[in-house]
Amino acid sequence: MKVSIRVLLSAMLVVSFLPVSVVAQGSLDLASVRTQALAASASLRKAVLAYDSAALAEKAQSYKLLPSISTSAGSSLDYTGAGSLTDSLGATVKLSATQTIYDGGKQVALVRSGGVAVRVAAEAVRAARVAVVGQADAAFYDVQKAAASVDAAQADLDAATLRLGIAKAKAEVGIMAESDYLQAEAESAANQTLLTKAQKALASARARLASLTGLSALPELKPVDFSGYQGLLARLSGLDDTATNAFSKALFALAAAGNPALASYALETEKATIAVEAAKSAYAPTLAVGLSQSVGWGAVDGFYTGAGTVTLSGTLSLDPWNAANGVASARVAVESAALDGQDGARSLSLDIDVAVNGLESAARSIGSSAKALEYANSGYQRTLEKFRLSAASASDLSASEALVSADRNALIAARYDFLSSLSELRGLVGLESEDRIISSIP
Repeated sequence: MKVSIRVLLSAMLVVSFLPVSVVAQGSLDLASVRTQALAASASLRKAVLAYDSAALAEKAQSYKLLPSISTSAGSSLDYTGAGSLTDSLGATVKLSATQTIYDGGKQVALVRSGGVAVRVAAEAVRAARVAVVGQADAAFYDVQKAAASVDAAQADLDAATLRLGIAKAKAEVGIMAESDYLQAEAESAANQTLLTKAQKALASARARLASLTGLSALPELKPVDFSGYQGLLARLSGLDDTATNAFSKALFALAAAGNPALASYALETEKATIAVEAAKSAYAPTLAVGLSQSVGWGAVDGFYTGAGTVTLSGTLSLDPWNAANGVASARVAVESAALDGQDGARSLSLDIDVAVNGLESAARSIGSSAKALEYANSGYQRTLEKFRLSAASASDLSASEALVSADRNALIAARYDFLSSLSELRGLVGLESEDRIISSIP
């Protein structure tokens, strides 16, 4: 199991740090933004380092199951002897080995606990990847939404400029009150200000995305093709309460198998259970066997073998109340970890339900907003023609423009709310792609 975790993790990291060829081609889509964000993420790198640290700690703990070997050496000079100083030279080397043969299972439990810690760290790496993908989605959609808002603001300005031009012509021939012309002029200036704000918001969104992806200059982004979502929107809009509940349950089943937070809760419970076993070892004696052998050399006698000894030692704590307290504390930790897991599962289930409702609401809003915009545009064209013929007032045309603007912005908001909800569900389930989310829709 340990090998498979590490192999999979290594594969994930290789993919993370691959260069993004699409950047060199001068365009970025959502997939390439995700990959680039993973490659540039400091939080992901830190999670990987934490995994490496946990793996090293596990290895260090496993070494404690091996014999402890030590050696010592020394030399001597007996300057008080009757012979020469040369004859008084000597040296000794001692080799010792100690092996614990029984400790109530404490060291084995600690090694198992270290293995669980490695798996927890692997889930943390996966959680970091899912989080970075979510950040990439949000930043990518922010840029796309800001760009759509710039286009909408430009369309509003174009409509206001057209009205101003007609109003100016009418004012020059005296068939429009000066107050109506000044109102058209003021609204055109206001729309110019709104366009400038939208452009600055787009620049800020692009700067945030460039920072997230680690790019000094952000290429142009491939726009989202909403026509490709028509079938999905129709499916979501047609779900009744029974189908919605089935969809939520299917997503929670995916999350139970793939959400890294839920996996971490289960692993922490397992780790706490192992700690109970380690605490129980305090009731048992610790037995160790030792071997010691020395060799020496003297200037007169040459090499000689010293006495070899084999020892068997045992220790047993005579304060069982401390052991009992340790076991009780470990059991409390197990209960606490289990409660954390149960609470986390309930919270996740609720979050999935809320996100599913948000996704369906956004899907339905896209359709209604598109219809509203279509009707508003049709009404605007009729009012514009009437305004040209002086059959409608400037305020009538202004109100018609405002309705088109509001419905256009509502459609933009609904579209990106939908994409954000889809991304949120992907993150809650613990995936890096929406494919399994979409395939779970009844």
